[in-house]
Amino acid sequence: MITNERQYRITRKKAHSFARAIEDFDVSPDNRTDVHPRLVLAEREALESQLEELREELEEYEQLKSAEVSIISVGSFEELADGLIKARIAGGLSQRALAQRLKLKEQQIQRYEVERYASASYQRLCQVARALELRIENEILLPVVPDSFKGLLAKLNQVGLGRDFVVGRLLSSADAAIADGEVPDQSIDQRLTAKAAVVLERVFGWRRDDIFGAQALPAPLTAVAAARFKMPKRRDEGAAGLFATYANHLALVAIRGMADCPIESIPTDPGEMRRRILARGEGKDDLRTVLHTVWDLGVVVLPLRGRGTFHGACWRYEGRNAIVLKQRSKHEARWTFDLLHEVFHAAQRPEERTFELVEAEATSSERRESDEEIAASQFAGNVMLDGRANELAEDCVAQANNMIPRLQRVIRIVAKKRGVSIGALANYMAYRLSWQGFNWWGAAANLQREDEDPWTVARDVFVERHPYRIEDEIDRSLLNRALN
Repeated sequence: MITNERQYRITRKKAHSFARAIEDFDVSPDNRTDVHPRLVLAEREALESQLEELREELEEYEQLKSAEVSIISVGSFEELADGLIKARIAGGLSQRALAQRLKLKEQQIQRYEVERYASASYQRLCQVARALELRIENEILLPVVPDSFKGLLAKLNQVGLGRDFVVGRLLSSADAAIADGEVPDQSIDQRLTAKAAVVLERVFGWRRDDIFGAQALPAPLTAVAAARFKMPKRRDEGAAGLFATYANHLALVAIRGMADCPIESIPTDPGEMRRRILARGEGKDDLRTVLHTVWDLGVVVLPLRGRGTFHGACWRYEGRNAIVLKQRSKHEARWTFDLLHEVFHAAQRPEERTFELVEAEATSSERRESDEEIAASQFAGNVMLDGRANELAEDCVAQANNMIPRLQRVIRIVAKKRGVSIGALANYMAYRLSWQGFNWWGAAANLQREDEDPWTVARDVFVERHPYRIEDEIDRSLLNRALN
């Protein structure tokens, strides 16, 4: 964390040096012929990682200095020291100015901040807070006993369910309008709070005693255990678990609504799957066609949206599979690849009526070393690349002379020459590189074409194909809100 202008200047200079070093790698990748290409790549990625960290520190400091910050949030008592330092910077005070207010030497403030106030007494912390003219409130989170809708939102916020999600996804449109209109009287507030509690119990399994009691809300029991999900790096597992529970409930609702629809065996041969797709689309293999082909097999494909958590999930109940796609990418090729990847998982162990399995992060060693994960990506790649995924990938690697910085240019050439989608080939190469521990997704995204919004395509196909035989009013409302 940058705490003063001197550190800021040093950090900015370091970031500039790292950026120049990375440029040198990209401009002249062949200059170091005496070093193995993998070692050169590892060195470049180390530089990228350090540059990213430096830029994050610079951005945080610049934002604090911009005077746009009015609230400093801390998640625990241990974060109080960082909160005080950030508050000083955001308040436009130098370490010297704060020392003068406290009648201390500047070096003492510097030592306090270096050690994160570890040696400071409680009295000193109070003096620093007063000198910074801070107003500290709502940061000691006691168990909340909700007696109003506002109180219920406060309790839910403690476990990671923010107001936007509760109002925008869990409440009906009519109730959300009431909540957004600053509930006019106590009787309406009570009815709204009671209705929200019913939804929470249905989705997360929390009893009324949990919701309205003084104790903290327990973690849902079904979230992680029932999900096959790919989580972004550094994503909070608690938030992912809550969203996975919500997604799991919607998938079950969608599955129950398909009870009378036929189920077909899912092809595990990529050639057969591709033939079905091309037949369905009369020669087209775009996302819409792939979605319809998967629905033809009796598989539910439910698109969700929102920030963070996981990218994809797959559940099976009573013999029917449901795939949940939650990808922030705006590229159809990425959505298609992820969909086909999950289709492969849905095809496994067809004799099992219920199918639940946990997947680790996309960058984890478990994912890289999992035979089924590798097979799923191979399946998706071969469906999209007409059975030539490995052949095309090896051609790209050979033409790039094992130099990853060259791959973007080479993939364009190979895809055009071999008559395949640039986006599909780029995605497959990103998966191939992830098995070796390299993150190439950013570069792959630069090779994608933005067409029609993939989420909208998947939503429209869901609305067209799902029979909506959903008797429960709450479940019908939840599904409608998710698709709007």
